[in-house]
Formats: sequence, structure tokens, C-alpha cells
Amino acid sequence: LSNGHLSSVWYSVLARTGYFDIKELSLFRKIGTRLQGHPATAEKLPGIRIASGSLGQGLSVALGAAISKKLNNDKKIVYSLHGDGELQEGQIWEAAMFGAAKKVDNIIATIDYNGKQIDGPVDEVISLGNLKAKWLSFGWDVLEMNGNDIEEVINILNIAKQHTGKQKPVVI
Repeated sequence: LSNGHLSSVWYSVLARTGYFDIKELSLFRKIGTRLQGHPATAEKLPGIRIASGSLGQGLSVALGAAISKKLNNDKKIVYSLHGDGELQEGQIWEAAMFGAAKKVDNIIATIDYNGKQIDGPVDEVISLGNLKAKWLSFGWDVLEMNGNDIEEVINILNIAKQHTGKQKPVVI
């Protein structure tokens, strides 16, 4: 989870898959509890392996995890979640170049491209231009979807899985 502000969703998934008691979700963002606004390793919450909130770091971490899996002959896919405002960070594009150059083909990066960030509309802060063309130019396979249509999300994720293992990273 690179865009840590989605922590409520991440905590919900972790609780519902048994990492901690679902009842703890009622403590979300309460001072002194483990479920803060951005996941952090200091909270010792099971399932949290990195702190989030420093924009742009998540793709580098995900690529490192994907390479580690390849080195260990682990066939699982690494998924990373990003916000569109985060794509204004240089580290994202350094990681994108690295992922394609090293043919990290067991990763699916997803971008919540809603045009909004904390400082205002993305296009008014720093326009991302043609995002699809940018990722393609960096050597990634690019898929697009309507993230508000769950059937389309499931379909595109299944298509993305078919793109893995073909010498290119995938971004949705």
C-alpha cells in the first residue's frame, strides 16, 4: 500500500483475513491505538511490513518484493496500490524505469486515477499529462479500467495476471 491514506481499506482487509480481531477496526484513527491514518511498523500491527505516507516509495518497495520472490522461485504476484498525486514524485519514475529495465514481470501496480490529491486537483498541482503514454514509454504493459465497476475491476485484474511472466511489469 503506497498511498497510505487508504489505510482504512487495508486494515479492513487485514482484519477480515485474520491478522487481527475485526473489533479493533472500531479504534481507527483514535489516539494511542494501532490503527492510525497511515500504516506504520512502529504500531506492531500484524500484516504491516512497511510504513506508508512518504509518497513514491511504495513502487520501489513492491519491485524489491517482486525481485525477492523471483530469486526465491516464488511464483506469486506482487500488487501495489498508488494514488495519482503520488505519481508527481520522482522516485515513482525511477522505480518505473528500473522495473522495466530489469524485466520485473511478477508485479501489477494499480493507480487510483481520480484527479484529486490533498492540495487540490492533480492537473492544477502538477499535471500528469498522458499517463498511459508515459507508462508505455517507460516499458510497462498498461491496462485501463473503471475502478467503480467491480465486474470490470475483477476482469482487468484477471487480464493483468495473464500479462505477468512476459518480461514486462504491468500497471493498471
